[in-house]
Amino acid sequence: MQKIIITGANGVGKSHFAAALAAFRADVPVIHFDAIKLRSRWQQRPRAESDAALRQEIAKPAWILEGGPSLLPHAIGEADALVWLDPPNRVRAWRLATRPWKYFGRTRPELPPGNVDWPWQQYRFALRSLRNTARFRSYIAQVIHNADGLRTWHCRCDADLNTVLDAWSQTGR
Repeated sequence: MQKIIITGANGVGKSHFAAALAAFRADVPVIHFDAIKLRSRWQQRPRAESDAALRQEIAKPAWILEGGPSLLPHAIGEADALVWLDPPNRVRAWRLATRPWKYFGRTRPELPPGNVDWPWQQYRFALRSLRNTARFRSYIAQVIHNADGLRTWHCRCDADLNTVLDAWSQTGR
């Protein structure tokens, strides 16, 4: 395994888990999809520009790519493995509720400069995302079902995450 995608809805811990994988294999760079598709002030780059930047990143020989389900059509064909982070809704809701306070008035490390977390903006986004949980799950399940020869994990708990970490750490030896 040299190319792994970590996906799921927002608040599932994609960036955190990408950092955990990178700790085992420092030679494999982490690519944050939000850093590719965002400018400052939460403004999206033009789709053609972000698609080109993503294609350039996934052409590299090894990577850990983390981001929401919208990256899947672009990267799934290049990946060796996919990790779907899908914790219970209560866990995700708690993370979404506390995250803006952790980075209050600052930009999270995985984002481009100028994308500051303000709770009222993040809560509107979080509520919209929580309402779309079923749609996210259905889409990711369909993509995984259609991906031939791709090693996949559907992680709902810490034990599932540890299984992935063990497999990833073994491939770097």
